[in-house]
Amino acid sequence: MPAAVSPSSFLSLRDRKASAEPEVQSPSPLKSFSGLTTTLSNGTTYAATNGTVNGTSHSSHDDFLRLESPQQDLLLLHGPRRKYSLEKGKDIPELQRDDEILIQVLAIGLNPVDWKGADYGFSQPSYPWINGRDFAGIVVKSARQGGRIQHGDIVFGPSTDYRDVRKAAYQEVGLMDRGSSITDSKQYLVTTEANVARVPQGYQVKEVAPVGVAFVAAAIALSVSFGIDFTQNAIAPSNVDFLRLVRGLDPREVAEDVRDEVYQGISAAERPQPGDWIAVWGANTTTGQVVVQLAKLAGLKVAAVADIARSGQRLSELGADFLVDRYDSKRAIDIIKAVTGGNLRYGFDAVGKETAEALQQTLKQSATGPKSHLLGLTGLPKHVGTGVQHHKVPIKVFHEAPSFGEALVQWLEQLLIAKALKLPEVDIAEGGLAGVNAALDRLRKGEVNGKRIVVPVQTSSGASSPSVEPVTNSTVFNEVTYDLSLHDRINADPDRVKFAYWVPNVSGGLVISKIPQRTNWDLKSNVHYARTAERVGFEYALSQIRFMAGYGADNQHEPVTFSQAILSKTERLRVIAALLPGPWNPAVAAKQIASIDHYCEGRIAVNVVSGWFKAEFTSIGEWWLDHAERYRRSKEFIECLKGIWTNEKFTYRGDFYQFHDYPLKPKPLVLPGRPYPEIFQGGNSDDAKENAGTVSDYYFMNGNTLEGFQKQIADVKARAEKHGRAGQVKFALNGFVICRDTEEEAIRVLQEIQGKADPEAVEGFRQQVLNAGASTKNKDGMWANSKFEDLVQYNDGFKTKLIGTKEQIADRILLLKSIGVQIILTAFLHYDTEIEQFGKEVLPLVRELEKQGRGKDADYEISLTGDVYREKKPQTNGVH
Repeated sequence: MPAAVSPSSFLSLRDRKASAEPEVQSPSPLKSFSGLTTTLSNGTTYAATNGTVNGTSHSSHDDFLRLESPQQDLLLLHGPRRKYSLEKGKDIPELQRDDEILIQVLAIGLNPVDWKGADYGFSQPSYPWINGRDFAGIVVKSARQGGRIQHGDIVFGPSTDYRDVRKAAYQEVGLMDRGSSITDSKQYLVTTEANVARVPQGYQVKEVAPVGVAFVAAAIALSVSFGIDFTQNAIAPSNVDFLRLVRGLDPREVAEDVRDEVYQGISAAERPQPGDWIAVWGANTTTGQVVVQLAKLAGLKVAAVADIARSGQRLSELGADFLVDRYDSKRAIDIIKAVTGGNLRYGFDAVGKETAEALQQTLKQSATGPKSHLLGLTGLPKHVGTGVQHHKVPIKVFHEAPSFGEALVQWLEQLLIAKALKLPEVDIAEGGLAGVNAALDRLRKGEVNGKRIVVPVQTSSGASSPSVEPVTNSTVFNEVTYDLSLHDRINADPDRVKFAYWVPNVSGGLVISKIPQRTNWDLKSNVHYARTAERVGFEYALSQIRFMAGYGADNQHEPVTFSQAILSKTERLRVIAALLPGPWNPAVAAKQIASIDHYCEGRIAVNVVSGWFKAEFTSIGEWWLDHAERYRRSKEFIECLKGIWTNEKFTYRGDFYQFHDYPLKPKPLVLPGRPYPEIFQGGNSDDAKENAGTVSDYYFMNGNTLEGFQKQIADVKARAEKHGRAGQVKFALNGFVICRDTEEEAIRVLQEIQGKADPEAVEGFRQQVLNAGASTKNKDGMWANSKFEDLVQYNDGFKTKLIGTKEQIADRILLLKSIGVQIILTAFLHYDTEIEQFGKEVLPLVRELEKQGRGKDADYEISLTGDVYREKKPQTNGVH
């Protein structure tokens, strides 16, 4: 058996003061689990005592004897292809054997079998039935026989014994007071101490909750079905050869339907040896990832078949020797045969019958010599290849043979302590048991790839739950994560055009119109917009700067703090915070942004706005400078930001700002290709383009004609080259999106927006922007050529022509990309629905066309779409 590991290596809430062992640092501020009390609303005190520390006395200290009327809630499945139903009024599971323990569940790991079994009717002995395979939680009743697992230990494991509903994870208890009011909601299940692993120090419950089934299936497949001997590797299971262990069991301990696999499976002579190849089809699945790692521990060479775009980097990190893309099975077969020299003898399939059939074709097939071995986790080919032996995982041996099950989970503990097993990425699903159906639907649709969904078990607000909340609220679920696999997959091409959206952090929406807009400016709505946007593939968001407004945007949230709030709730999205020189000093701005850069791991950027609204400056006591001077101040502002961020000590003597050996610490993160937070800046005037060419990283453009875009881009590039910055300035373009089923419908929406424009607000805006375009020397600045209908969208977004069907919009985006635009900055009428619509309809279409080579040849794209943007010549009526 594996050697015992010190209990101090694991998380536990139990009191160790009475023992000679060093006290375990609890993941919560609690001093002792055994002394916890919960006061119900009627004043009754529930003491979480459990007899002696090792759990040998239970009869008079049952945790539930003091509760008036415990109630167990269940997710019941009433038949195949039906949703789970949350129902009340069931009994709490009871311990029936001396080796059983009761666990208060903190988290459930969702498993593909939870929906496949429900849809196809397997592993469902009868209806209604309770499922739920993976869990993590706190031991509230230890085994009567005493042993490795004690009261208060934090453990995790699988429920492989699906015929025993007491062991299913989809059940929840409501603790009720005498008035029949549920005061607390907890979840409990029964398992055996031989079937759970303790959570080592340094791990979070959310990390281990979805591991059990995957590890047990992978470990049994490799050690029993294929017979791999792990005793020779660096993290050996303490000289336990699992195949010898399981074949030494009394056959009565092994279920009849798996005895052939256990006793008559692979022969001793055919067991894999270090250096042998194994192919893993579905290596991106959680079980596949564990198989890859364990096979590498045993010294095998691994060929991994998976979605390389989504999982290639991860599988390389796990040690796969070479990767094959799953999308062309014939090509995958040919590649595997070539790389392994036609001598592959071990194949593990985690996907299904069709892929198992393909995998069988990669194996060496011969009527003489050693056999080849194919294991199908969810199915096997009907035809057995010549010289090929088929295997199924004898999973039942895990829960039916305690000595084997305990040896396996103790090895898992060793692997985790040694950091020899990388755990799957997790995706947290909200809503407790009530949210399981929605989460399973995501698994059905294939929206979760290479990750495991974890469902935290929530307590009601009616009463405190001290044995759970300190763990789940801090150690366990300190961050909310969700599935971003689509974002990562759709943005894998480095040559892609990127997408951003205007953050509606000011009221009134993104058009100056009285048309109803389903767009909100509060933080909660904006967090929803941001999370939706990054999930469907947006990479940037731009917050707006307003100190006041006179054209409908009556309320304005401050952009830097608002950007930080959004960043704290997202994982991939980069947020561009607007800064206004004058109100902002570059020292304060540099410090703010540098700190936020650390908080969000390098996802903050800035947009330096020179200003066009005179009252916005004068009303707060700031000098109102003329146009050229505002841009000259902005140039100094940007130079100061870059200098402060990149110099150990910064000295600067400008007309607007001065610094003397200023040492900012900490400085922003230095990331590949990003030595400091990206700096954006816009404007149409020569002053704006000069700033772009000399100091900015990105130049924002408003809507324009094709000729106007080409002229702007060429001008800025020439200025950049003149200042030794050729290729260092990138281009972003503002565009208002109206995507409808037909172009006619989209145009009608545009006409309605413009027809319901607020004349007074638009006129107020027009008067203010005279301080921009019309005040420049050549009268060619921002909004200089904008008509009333253009100003309804205050960055000329209608001119960008992203109005029509998804196909038309995609074509126009690719034209804009071809002439040099790298980021499309979008705005919408209805943020509540249209961000997601754009991400699901337009963005994937753009990516598909990019794969076909579109967006690279400007002449070709202009020949397709250019007429939409061409400058309209005035009609001469034949007069010359």
